[in-house]
Formats: sequence, C-alpha cells, structure tokens
Amino acid sequence: MVLTGQALGSRAVTSTELPPHQPHCLACGDQNPGGMGLRLRSEGERVKGDVTFDRRHEGAPGFAHGGALATVLDDTLGSLLILLRVPAVTAKLEVNYRRPAFIDHPFEVEAWVIGIDGRKLHLAGELTEAGEPVAEASGLFLKVDAEHFLRGLKNLPDGSRGPDEHFKLPW
Repeated sequence: MVLTGQALGSRAVTSTELPPHQPHCLACGDQNPGGMGLRLRSEGERVKGDVTFDRRHEGAPGFAHGGALATVLDDTLGSLLILLRVPAVTAKLEVNYRRPAFIDHPFEVEAWVIGIDGRKLHLAGELTEAGEPVAEASGLFLKVDAEHFLRGLKNLPDGSRGPDEHFKLPW
C-alpha cells in the first residue's frame, strides 16, 4: 500500500512495507540464498525494519559478523533513497559498534535523514536489540544519475537473470 503523506522535502512517499530494491540484494533481497532477510517499512520520514542474523552471518562463534551489521545499516540508510525518490550511492559509511550482536536474536533497525546539501545526503541509523543500541551508523550518500545503476545490468553474465526477473529502479 502506497500513500502520499508526510514530506521529506516535497517529493516523499510513505508506505507501510518497502519491497526489496532488487531481488538479489545481500541484505534485503528475497531471492538471495545467502541474504540476511532484512525486511523494511517506512514510518513517516524514517525507514524501520527487522533482521535476525544466523550462522551464515557469523563472525566469532555465536556472534554476528561486524560486516553483516554494517551491511544491514548501509541497506537501511540506502532505503531512505526510496522515500526521497533520489538515486544515490554510499560514499562513506561509519559504524560505531556498542555491544555484541548474537546470532538468532531479533534486531530492529532504523534510519533517518540528517540533512541534504546539494548532491550530498547525510543519513544516520541505528541497530538495536530490545531497544538497546547495538550499532550506530552515519553515512554520506552522493546523488547519481539513474544510468549509474543500469550500467551494472550490462555486466551480469548472460542468463544470470531469470525470465520473469525485471529490474525496476525504486525511484
């Protein structure tokens, strides 16, 4: 369900659930067998979601790998671009780890816009468990032309996309 609503600038869209931005995404892709199962939704001017890391995302025994946490935070920040309706890429991502994240525990993730300066988007987010901070992220995203993403399709091996798989830019 898509609703026009609260404004992030004058171009925002709010919806209850955000689909994967592409089916093979490492964090949110529903067709990636190694994926993290991240499910996101918009709530006003924020993106929120849920994730549970499993043995595929393990670093030290029983702990989710720090790179898995960073991936989920990056994808959640990046999903703000759907609300903003702006194609952009991660230029810088800084993650502060506050405490361990154990596998098979449910986590919540949230992202919001700090500010926009020309083509620079300053975004932030947090991964929590039962309301307690686990990791925090700040990111600098740069606006790009939509053609940037379409170039990647040309690099896929022939036959790597299924016959029913279509790529649609989320903006």
